[in-house]
Amino acid sequence: MGSRVRGWRWRRNPLRRASDLVEAWISLVAVVLMICAVPVAGWFTGQAANRALQRTARHQLAERALVPAVPVTTASRSSAGTAEAGRAGGRRRPSVLTWQAPDGSARSGTVRVENQERVDGRLYIWSDRGGRPVDPPLDRATARAHAGLAGIGGAVLTGASLLAVRQLLLWRLMCRRLLEWEREWSRVGQDWGRAGAGG
Repeated sequence: MGSRVRGWRWRRNPLRRASDLVEAWISLVAVVLMICAVPVAGWFTGQAANRALQRTARHQLAERALVPAVPVTTASRSSAGTAEAGRAGGRRRPSVLTWQAPDGSARSGTVRVENQERVDGRLYIWSDRGGRPVDPPLDRATARAHAGLAGIGGAVLTGASLLAVRQLLLWRLMCRRLLEWEREWSRVGQDWGRAGAGG
């Protein structure tokens, strides 16, 4: 019964080839990089994404504002909307609203539900400086969550890249090792089948 000797590639012995030592170094460097580089890459990626997203959130908050809006109600629209809501299973549909743009002009149009908010029972919509309905600005908590996901993605991508490079190097090393074995076998095989060879 044989036992596997750990760390044999690092020990001097006549059976150890140069490629064995190279393989040991590749594995050691890969482990060190996985321990050190992967968390660092994830942290830097997350920080860079957080800075960019927080800047976007500040810019959107400065460019957009909640303005009060009033639903456009008519008898025909109200009855049609009630029938349509019943057919849709109670899903909320875009509303026709009127609101005042930041420049004081009156606006009206269809506004998606995602762009509407109720504050203290009053209806508001998100509007840009031109008075057009826009999506709500990115909030800081969502920005931090996306940055965290970006950091995790950066760490995973770095780890996968390191593993891919390691596997490629080991594959090239194995190809070189097989060529060396082939040359050695061809040199030894010249004496096979000859009577008294080596005698």
